[in-house]
Formats: sequence, structure tokens, C-alpha cells
Amino acid sequence: MIRVKAVISAIIATATIGGSIVYGISLDEQKWNRACDGKEITSTCTADDGVRYTKYVYHEAVDEVTKEVKHPAKAAVTHTVHHPAVYGTRQVVTGCVRTNIKYKNGTCALSRCRDGMYSGSTGWGTCNYHGGVWYGGGPWYSYKEERYVVTPAWDETIVDVPAKKAWTEVVVVSPAIDAYYEKVAAK
Repeated sequence: MIRVKAVISAIIATATIGGSIVYGISLDEQKWNRACDGKEITSTCTADDGVRYTKYVYHEAVDEVTKEVKHPAKAAVTHTVHHPAVYGTRQVVTGCVRTNIKYKNGTCALSRCRDGMYSGSTGWGTCNYHGGVWYGGGPWYSYKEERYVVTPAWDETIVDVPAKKAWTEVVVVSPAIDAYYEKVAAK
């Protein structure tokens, strides 16, 4: 009877995997003895490092996917600022008052001497040999204000946004992925 039990135990322990008969190893142990390759055998296997994995899948490298985006040229955005002319004023002699004496250069006699002579100056020494200056009051000439251009009017163009040339941008849709193994170790 003991011998019959031993034979029955040997038969129960015998299993057939892939056409080969393995004696004395349970079916569960036989699954773990398979070598993981990540392509055909991807679960319930043992890797070269001796670790058992419930999942062991090889993923091949994926190339980067890009697309070109073309951006059109854009004109500059500007506005114009008008700068008006800048004027100055000067006195222009229009006539001589009191004496009606006008010199060739267009100036009037500015001083009257005590002896009745006239002088075009007003500084030190005026009428020195004519008895000094007679202070009978002025004004000795009349004038008008005349405008003249100091800076002419001009327009300035100010660039708010500079122009851009057309350009092409390469956009990464999905990045490249290196080849890797997806592994879940058995507990």
C-alpha cells in the first residue's frame, strides 16, 4: 500500500509543459521557471537577474514626432507724431522816431548830443566832443516784432511693434521614448 501511494504521488507531481515532462515540480513552480524575454513571455516569469515578475514587457523605442508651423510675416505697427515749427521773435526797426535819421545799415540815431548832433551809440563816450548826451527822452526808433523759424515743423514715425519676417517653428508633438522594460515584480 505504501508503494502504491508513492507511485500515485509521483504521477500527481508529473506535469507536461510544452511537450516535455518535468518530474517533482508543481505547475506553479514550472511557470516561474520560464525565462522572461519581454516579447513572447511577458508574465509570470523569472528574469536573468533571478527576480520573479508578474509583468515583464519590452517596449521598443519610439521616434520623436514633430510638425512645422509656419508663421507669416507681420508689418510693423507705427504711428506718426507731428512736431510743429518752433518760432523765435526779433525786433526789426521800422522807422526812426523824433529824428527821422536813419543810417545806411538801417539803424536809427539812438542818442542826441547837446550841440544838436546825433549818434548811433548809447555807451560810454557817446557825444564826447559834442557837449555830452541830451536826455530829452526817447524812444528814438520804432520797431515791430518779426517771427522767424528756429526749428522747422517735422513728422516723426514711431514704431510701436517692429516688423517680423516670416519664420517656421518646429513643434514637438510627442517626444522620443527610449526602449525600456515595463516590470512588475512578484510579491
